[in-house]
Amino acid sequence: MKRFGLMVAAVLMMGATSVFAKNDVSTKEPFAASMYQLASYLNLTAAQVDEVEAINTYFIEKQKECMHSAASIQEKKMRDAVYGNLKLMKKVLTEEQYRKYVMLLNVTNNNNRRMNVTSVNDVYLAENN
Repeated sequence: MKRFGLMVAAVLMMGATSVFAKNDVSTKEPFAASMYQLASYLNLTAAQVDEVEAINTYFIEKQKECMHSAASIQEKKMRDAVYGNLKLMKKVLTEEQYRKYVMLLNVTNNNNRRMNVTSVNDVYLAENN
């Protein structure tokens, strides 16, 4: 009976390991955030919510395009997507909201690096673009 219990535990652990192993990095969206959380964190006005939602949707589409492109150009495409997103957000957000948004992207990027998820270069100086 003890062996049977150990065997069941081993099978369950192998199953869990295979689920994590199948978690493909290319299907992740590094900077996807729910609109509710983003609106709350940035204190968006009603007019800003619609524009930010459209920009977020566009950004997610660009990330998916990047993930499906050749490995040699993925980094450039991701960087272009991030900076394009930042330029659009800068037009919609106030200076304080924009700083919070850039900080959110950097924190997310740093967390993704720690978890070995595809990430982009830091965007600390993005407000200069």
